[in-house]
Amino acid sequence: MIVTLDNQDQTIFLPLVDFHTHIGRVKIETTKGSSQRVNMPKNIVQLYEKLQYEIHKRISQNPDNYYIKLPPVEEFSKPLYPFVQQILDLKTKKSRGWIVDHIICFPFNDIFHKKTEPKFVKSNQYVLHQLQTMDNCFRFIPFCRVDVMDEGAVKEVKSSIAAGARGLKLHPLSQGWIDKIDSTSCKTVLQTAGESFIPVIFDVPNKGVALDITKTSEEARSESSIPINVVLGHTAFDYNAKEIFECISKTGMYTETSGMRGKDVEIFFNNVMEVEMWWDKILFGTDSNYFGVLQAADFITFLLSTKFVELLEAHECEVEPLTAAAKILGGNALQIVPKSWKTIGLNPNGENGKKKKKSKRKKLLGDLNGLHLLLKKHLVQKNNNAVIDITKLPDYDKPIQVLTLGNNGQKKSFSLSIEEKKQKLTFYPFPKGLDQYPDITMKELTNVESFFKFKGRISKQKLTEKTFLESW
Repeated sequence: MIVTLDNQDQTIFLPLVDFHTHIGRVKIETTKGSSQRVNMPKNIVQLYEKLQYEIHKRISQNPDNYYIKLPPVEEFSKPLYPFVQQILDLKTKKSRGWIVDHIICFPFNDIFHKKTEPKFVKSNQYVLHQLQTMDNCFRFIPFCRVDVMDEGAVKEVKSSIAAGARGLKLHPLSQGWIDKIDSTSCKTVLQTAGESFIPVIFDVPNKGVALDITKTSEEARSESSIPINVVLGHTAFDYNAKEIFECISKTGMYTETSGMRGKDVEIFFNNVMEVEMWWDKILFGTDSNYFGVLQAADFITFLLSTKFVELLEAHECEVEPLTAAAKILGGNALQIVPKSWKTIGLNPNGENGKKKKKSKRKKLLGDLNGLHLLLKKHLVQKNNNAVIDITKLPDYDKPIQVLTLGNNGQKKSFSLSIEEKKQKLTFYPFPKGLDQYPDITMKELTNVESFFKFKGRISKQKLTEKTFLESW
């Protein structure tokens, strides 16, 4: 975590999640022969060991250029889980780059990716093996990678998820299907990711590819009536094209910041601030080890600078600087990456319990994240997506989430609460009664069956008009 101080010297913690890194070995051909690019978890941690000192030096040397203050450098970063530092630092006093909380990692186009059919099976296994160790599992989040043109791509995505992958990386240029982004194969892989609630990050080299990805993603959502979160990697390296920001504005579309340097960052924010709720659409990433400390430091320090505040004021943005910074640096990533697969019930073949005789219907195991996933799976309307916005409140007995039904033009919101002892699920109209939304029928809502497991018992319930219309 990044530790900052406000004007009253109150400590403020900012989460940091890197949404774009690679590990493995990739072969590089040069005029002098071939070599290998190697990146391992320890190399990424070393990047953050250097980054925390670079950020602290820039801000400390020019404090008037920033709207926050910093504690001493030895207190500038702290681990998200203090006990991990105690375990790992028994024999060393290295910083271990505690400024970063989570690091999302996926395979290179590496030396193993063509050794299996479908491709990337061995690469995905390597990533999972490296990141599920004691040293790495608390901070690294594994994503898998496939070639969507492979016949077994869908099976490999499902198998990787069952083994622990929590997202998917696609690279149309490297895998040679940049002219087939609109193919059925690509849509099917996207829909598989949506059904499993994992985000998909594309490597995007230019705005034309960004437009193709956005169009195909919208078609995949429409055809399957499921939410699919898609991230445009590198913001297509184009920070002035209005088409890029139109893509970002679409439902379920995000952008990622790796590769931005110097003036690029200010240009990007000057344009993205025209997008509605832009602070919920941006994910921080480094693309380690293709980019390094300088690019990451340029982006993070800009978010803490007075220039950022001036841009917010110029665009009349209704968001506090540190709130936007916290969402961009880590909060948004944590919203779209699932925390656990215990509620999904996927088996290695990705059958979701539909074909095997002994399989059971999905059950909610009692955690809020599981409830979120269950609702996302079942509370959808044909041709009209349902979106769950996680809006946790401090008191458990109050509404804990907000459910938004509808598309961008006609959104209707309802708050949700759980009474654990009574095993009761209640929807409350938010902020007005259901009669304000005549196009949502009670039949659509009361037909949803919910399965819960609290204190070892399973309760099956249907939503009723009475519980739905109950006001708080």
